[in-house]
Amino acid sequence: MLLPSSSSSAPPPLPPRALVPSELLVRAQVPELVRMAAREWALIAACQVGMALVPAAAPLLVALIAGRLHAFGVILHDAVHLPVSRKSPGLWLLECLAGYPLATTWNAMRYHHLRHHQHEGTERDAYDKVPPGPWWHAVPLWLFLILIVPFWVVRGPVGLLAWAVPSLRNLYGRLFLLDRSREELTHSEEVLACARAEAGQVLFHLAVLALAWRWPHAVGLGYALPLMGASALSAYRLLAEHTPARHQGRTLQGIFISTADHGQGWLGRLLLAPLHVGCHIVHHLHPQVATHHLPRLRAWYLQQYPEHYPRPRRL
Repeated sequence: MLLPSSSSSAPPPLPPRALVPSELLVRAQVPELVRMAAREWALIAACQVGMALVPAAAPLLVALIAGRLHAFGVILHDAVHLPVSRKSPGLWLLECLAGYPLATTWNAMRYHHLRHHQHEGTERDAYDKVPPGPWWHAVPLWLFLILIVPFWVVRGPVGLLAWAVPSLRNLYGRLFLLDRSREELTHSEEVLACARAEAGQVLFHLAVLALAWRWPHAVGLGYALPLMGASALSAYRLLAEHTPARHQGRTLQGIFISTADHGQGWLGRLLLAPLHVGCHIVHHLHPQVATHHLPRLRAWYLQQYPEHYPRPRRL
């Protein structure tokens, strides 16, 4: 009797791209993102009131605020994927609500994040990948990346200097905007726009410093400490959502290999991957789909490619 070959049980090959129903490919809308940011601000305000009324609950509430600040980054991230190149009044309002509190601007995030998608896994990708091996190999890199938000705070005044002093624009672009192109950036209109946009962030943090001078405990516990928590959560997410694999191509199989889902449980929704940003595989497949529509899109891929779609990472 002939035994079946091992290839008979292998999953069918993947197509280069999937034919996804158009109703699943829903883009974000600026008014909707503004409402989402306002809702996160309401939750932060509720946590602030809770700390005033129940001081013993401060550690839990600080963690919850950190998660909401992390969510601001997800909301602004949706905005940078919109098919626009200039800020509308609505995007400027969203930048004020969700960008400045996390020490970033729409322009700066758009600059490095869109390049990450374009060059993911190549030498021009500025985002760090998790190193191969056991999870503890990534701990030193995670500890280093915790400083990402303080680094963004410093980016603001450096960007303003670069706006006024053209010779600083290469430094600003390569160090703070994570440009890996090796191109001359002195006369780059996009770099100049990023530098101009830093003015709002600098003014925001000058106002925070003024408030901290008057109410140091409240600002420290209600904003500075949660901001560092959000920085740590962002660093974790950056490492969790990519695999050690280098560039695998912009195909369905390549993205399955080089990206990863994570944070699918309650802890992800609160802290590690708010607003469904942990559905990272389908995000790389369809970057302009709004994050709150990613679970439906992920479910479709799981149904279509159950033998290929990778299992989510666990904490």
